[in-house]
Amino acid sequence: MTVLKEELHRNMKSALKDQKQEVVREALYDAAIDIFAKNGFDETTVEEVTQAAGVSRRTFFRYFDSKDDLLAYAMVNYTKALAEAVAACPAGYTPVQVLHETVFAGVRYATAVESRTRQVITISSRSASARQAYQSRMMDVEETLARAFATRFHNALPYDLRPRLLAAVTLMVMNVSMISWFQGQHKDAAAAAKDVLSTVQGILCPDAPDSIGSAPVARSARKAAEPRAAPKRLSKKPR
Repeated sequence: MTVLKEELHRNMKSALKDQKQEVVREALYDAAIDIFAKNGFDETTVEEVTQAAGVSRRTFFRYFDSKDDLLAYAMVNYTKALAEAVAACPAGYTPVQVLHETVFAGVRYATAVESRTRQVITISSRSASARQAYQSRMMDVEETLARAFATRFHNALPYDLRPRLLAAVTLMVMNVSMISWFQGQHKDAAAAAKDVLSTVQGILCPDAPDSIGSAPVARSARKAAEPRAAPKRLSKKPR
């Protein structure tokens, strides 16, 4: 009984420590994004971030290796949201259906706080260094997502062609969708994602159904179903 209590105490202590660390990371990240958006990523120093967050420089480097590492912090939970979406899809879903569901889950996560997402995109659009910080993490995101697809479609390895392609296409659609939404081409990110998915499908699979679950319509059938113009009547010339 004593051993059980000691183990429970250790687990609670560990959980509280993890929670505290998460609070500090979130405080640093929130402070940094506000300053990056206001002053610019390249122009902001680590000292300015720590002052805004109310922590020491030593504490900053206990949690993050650099400004780049801090900026890309949000990618951790983003990656988790995508991988969980892949695993949560019904067993009977096709790879394309899983891809669709994963994209929409990613959109919901990214736009849960629209103002913050707009800030992050603005920071990246103004700084090559900020964009590089995100790109440095994208390989990790793609690898994690590929593992999730490989686990779902049994007997596949993360570096096999199929899971790699599914992961790459998912991230490509997400990126284009978010930029399209940010630039005001669509009223919301979900509408942007739907349009991007439809466009990609139309380019790669012109004979595929326009929506998930609908029956495919062959090009010849669509052509036959198109209304035909009435034949022109020839007027008789007077003799």
